Amino acid sequence: MKFTERLPRVYPLIGFLLIVATGLVLYVYQTWNPLELLVLDRQFTLLRLHPQPVQNDVLVVGIDEAAFKAFPEPFALWHTHLGKFFQAMALARPSALGLDIVLPEHSYQFLVPGYDQALLEGILALRGKVPLALSQSLDDQGQLRMIFPPFVSIAGRDALATPLVCMDRDGVPRRLDGKECANQTRGMLSLSESMSAKLGITHAWHGMIDYSLGSAFQYIPFAQVLDLFAKGNSAELVRLFQNKPVVLGVILPFTDRLPLPVPLAAWEPENRRLPGVLIHAQSLRAMLNRGPIRLLPQSLLLLFTLLPALFWWGRSTWTKLLLLAFFIAGFIALSTLRLWQGQYLPPVGSIIVACLGFVGRTGFDSLRQYREKKFLTQAFGGHVSPVILKEILAGKAGKVAGGRQRVCVLYAEIQGFSERLEQSELESIIELLNGYFDLMSVVIHKHGGVVDKFIGAGLIAFFGAPQAMAQTERKALEAAQEMLLRLHEYNASLKLRSLEPIVIGIGIHSGEVFLGYIGSEARHQYTAIGDTVNAVAGLESVCGEMGYPIVFSTAVLEGVDGAAEPVDLGLHRVPGNPALHLHGWRPAILDRLS
Repeated sequence: MKFTERLPRVYPLIGFLLIVATGLVLYVYQTWNPLELLVLDRQFTLLRLHPQPVQNDVLVVGIDEAAFKAFPEPFALWHTHLGKFFQAMALARPSALGLDIVLPEHSYQFLVPGYDQALLEGILALRGKVPLALSQSLDDQGQLRMIFPPFVSIAGRDALATPLVCMDRDGVPRRLDGKECANQTRGMLSLSESMSAKLGITHAWHGMIDYSLGSAFQYIPFAQVLDLFAKGNSAELVRLFQNKPVVLGVILPFTDRLPLPVPLAAWEPENRRLPGVLIHAQSLRAMLNRGPIRLLPQSLLLLFTLLPALFWWGRSTWTKLLLLAFFIAGFIALSTLRLWQGQYLPPVGSIIVACLGFVGRTGFDSLRQYREKKFLTQAFGGHVSPVILKEILAGKAGKVAGGRQRVCVLYAEIQGFSERLEQSELESIIELLNGYFDLMSVVIHKHGGVVDKFIGAGLIAFFGAPQAMAQTERKALEAAQEMLLRLHEYNASLKLRSLEPIVIGIGIHSGEVFLGYIGSEARHQYTAIGDTVNAVAGLESVCGEMGYPIVFSTAVLEGVDGAAEPVDLGLHRVPGNPALHLHGWRPAILDRLS
């Protein structure tokens, strides 16, 4: 059974359900809401590059700095000016008039007799001609601030509305949902909602303010309206205002300002912190045209949020990462398109769940691969060379077709091992061999060699495969020299245990071999076969005859280009080669150890 099959098949399903559960928790607690609102504002900004035209627009009359300079009285005593404004509106006949200012809460007759008369006459002039919506704000204790009763009596109780707007968590007004903001507005209609009702608009008052509609607002100065009225220019007043909804509000640099998702003031084209009257104007503009931006039903929104958890399935690859990138870009584009069409499809939740699915699966696959490599390392690390183990961990083992390749083969064998085996207990021989082979294997691996196999007291290794290596003959000779040095140290430890030292002979030969994974489907081994392998064992036997610890062929000597100083041993007959020219070498460093 493969390692991956050892993992319970239910684990991927559990991982998928965890992603879905995480997405559900984040959805319920609206964890990503701040990021969702940030993206929404950027979408509105993008759409306002080419704002959708409106058939029915809203006019804003602004009480600006020029008006405050023109009229010396405190704003609470503008009865005369407001009265004239109302009379001007009665002449102009707008379709509705909304005040984003609050009328006085008591009479000022005690200051000047008849002072309230102008304002009362102005409101009276509007009756039956222009629907009026008056703002009634809250005081510091959250109680409704009273308006002088005669003003309300003339305008009618149904004229009262609240200037408060529904805020999101970040303090930005985006929603048109009176029910949701009922605690804030005391159940009263907002100013724009009241004006919509008076205009007979049938759109449901539920959704979001459509900030993609219409160009930036220009305002008509309050003082200009009074000037036209004072000059009796009723024709110009009619031209400006007739059959159009009008909202009156304060336009000052630092007063009654709120953060908006987009710039809406033509006189401040880069500013997003703008007078509150523009929020009412934009809300009313949306209601006069296609209505508020509709929200997806909760069931569909939940489905769109959790469905991207499917990115959990399938291994994480570059193709899947590219698909995720296309999904993110495509979903944001789809959300922006739906917003332009009047429906809000929040993109952030779906994107986060998709990323959770992708990242979660990547982590799961990485953990599985780590466990698999750890298992293979533990299972085969002591049996194969690091080079072969690397191929196994890379999944290449058994997939490489066999082929011919030139390598340098090393064969080392303990001399007199048969006699030693007869004279010693088997347990001590096994311990001796294990210590010896461990030491020699480390040396061979250090020099880039691959331990092919252990045969009794012999060891076969090759250099130059499966990965190509420069100067394979030099590497083999360097490994042979270090093997003798480490053997000297090992013998010193044997001497302390009163054991006979080990004497080895090393044969080295270069040539073409057949390399590959050889064996059955169930069990195979990366090995080398051929005459070169057969001949190298015969070279080791010459070591004992000629008295040299290392014997190698002329092919090896040519590969090291005279780096060693061997003794010419002439032609010798070895298995697979009747006449092989050999050389004996005793590294000079060994003489210094004697």
